[in-house]
Amino acid sequence: MVKKIFIELEPEEQVRLERAILDDDKEEALKLLKETLYPKMQKELNKAHCMPSFELEARKQDGAKEDNPWLKKKKGE
Repeated sequence: MVKKIFIELEPEEQVRLERAILDDDKEEALKLLKETLYPKMQKELNKAHCMPSFELEARKQDGAKEDNPWLKKKKGE
């Protein structure tokens, strides 16, 4: 499922993005996407989200690993 995320850009990143767009610099734009925006997107998508305690317990009972701080669901779910 795709969800909305918010990515914060540092001032230097904003300048870099604007420069790449204004200069029509495709290589720099792609480099910025790969080095800055994509990693930030992945970080946001992998953040833990609040859930009810009964959901946490259900995931534990379904075999989620105790050492996993987010108690991710088992593979195949």
